[in-house]
Amino acid sequence: MIMVMKAITSRSLGVCFASASLVLVAGCAGAMDSPTPIGAPVTAQSERSTRQSHPSSKLYIANSEGGVLVYSTSSNPQLLQTITNGVPRPGGIWVDDRGILYAVNVPVSSYQTSLSEYKLGASSPFRTITHGIVDCGNVAVDKHGNVYVTGIDPSNESFFLEIYPKGQLSPAQTLTIPHPANSRVSGLAFDSTGALLVGESVYFQKGVVYRLARGSQTFTNLNLQNATGGTIAIDKAGNLYVGSGSSAGAQLISVYAPNSTNPSRQIAVQNILAALTVEPNGELYVETIGNGPPQISVYAPGRYNPMQTFDVGGGGGIALSR
Repeated sequence: MIMVMKAITSRSLGVCFASASLVLVAGCAGAMDSPTPIGAPVTAQSERSTRQSHPSSKLYIANSEGGVLVYSTSSNPQLLQTITNGVPRPGGIWVDDRGILYAVNVPVSSYQTSLSEYKLGASSPFRTITHGIVDCGNVAVDKHGNVYVTGIDPSNESFFLEIYPKGQLSPAQTLTIPHPANSRVSGLAFDSTGALLVGESVYFQKGVVYRLARGSQTFTNLNLQNATGGTIAIDKAGNLYVGSGSSAGAQLISVYAPNSTNPSRQIAVQNILAALTVEPNGELYVETIGNGPPQISVYAPGRYNPMQTFDVGGGGGIALSR
């Protein structure tokens, strides 16, 4: 294990359950049952030898207590930058193809929730969105620069999606996101067609992923079998990674091949899964919390055991620059 900084008290990310009124509820959604992982795991020693170097890639970690941490993605991760200006309590984060960082601040009584945007390497935001940002916890940006932000309407506890055209400070569309009872939006991703995927974790049950095609206003349930949560990511080959994020039940990541509703494999995760992200080649980064400081575990493509694990300050979203 590589210790890169002191432990920081953390909590898991995400927007609240439909019955709650605030985001960042720790360990509140996930799978009730414990599916057996598919496939035979290999040893951690054999996986360490496959560690790849990504000199141009960086790992961004939202510290739910304040700030965004930027690490190298080398075999010896180093803390490169700590961003504190404009991110007093970040939740979901995203880095687009231009290297711009987007960080949603989840609300508390002392300040208004907001979405801060940072140019590559900057320590202060060049733009901050507040209009339409209400009880938000997730953000994603498509290849055209359109910004998607999820939130909760406190008047009726419904989930919504705000869509901001590139460079705009006000949303052009507000869509209602379908959701089961006692669920929360846990992640966003884009498939190869540019459609937005919305992952939801369902308390003491499993997970569900909805698809919103480009230009559509209708969400379609992908009907994934054995989905273990709503924390999601997609690699360049179109494999969909769906993870749990709960103190209840097994901590698993189910991997779905393109257009498949059944997982090709499942990865067992130690501690509570807080967030995940994936390199285009399928190298998987998983943040977990519990039993000490938050940790990042790195999995080689197709593997079941982490080839590397290191401590971080975090407990919020994670993202990779590409």
